[in-house]
Amino acid sequence: MASYAKLLEGYKAFRSQYLSQENSAWLSEAKDGQSPKVMIIACSDSRVNPAIITRASLGDIFVVNNVANLVPPYHESGNTHHSTSAAIEFAVIHLKVEHIVIMGHSGCGGIRALMADHDNPKPENPEPAKHYSFIRPWMQIVDDAAVFTDQEKAADIESRAKICEQRASLISLKNLVTFPWVKEAMTQNRLKIHAWHYDIGEGLLLEYNEGSEQFEELT
Repeated sequence: MASYAKLLEGYKAFRSQYLSQENSAWLSEAKDGQSPKVMIIACSDSRVNPAIITRASLGDIFVVNNVANLVPPYHESGNTHHSTSAAIEFAVIHLKVEHIVIMGHSGCGGIRALMADHDNPKPENPEPAKHYSFIRPWMQIVDDAAVFTDQEKAADIESRAKICEQRASLISLKNLVTFPWVKEAMTQNRLKIHAWHYDIGEGLLLEYNEGSEQFEELT
């Protein structure tokens, strides 16, 4: 119960500042709509909050959270139920964002689950699989990241996990371009896409550099 009470106390402090005179100019505009220029697709992990990491203010970023910050490939059928796809459509077509960032991170549970499936494709006890009935199909979006990681043969699990996390973000980045409105906006130089990787222990943010084909520290 203490954790919930902490949230309520935090809300009281937030609202006091939110309604302060110094915030009145922003409120008069924000109540009528939003106009963020950046969309960030981040993991649901409680340790990774794009607004806190970037010191963004309310209204600065349009954030989508899902397990392992994945982007599914574009699917034209109306029978799909990808909330991430719907958010991308809204961000690009209606909000007209200028940047989309895929934000991966260290210690990602979804990526570890993906790697575990590849390390143990046929577990002796299949019973726990019931508890991953949604996670496993979802992680198949970046299944090739685990295949690539297996080929790399990194020395330890942490190194292999980092490779897989970063590779998964690049797959999501590639999937972004399969959305016709994303591709059109990029062709017209109205939109740029990025892949980030955040190291939780170091507080370090890396960005993928297409020229060097490496994740490099943001400066």
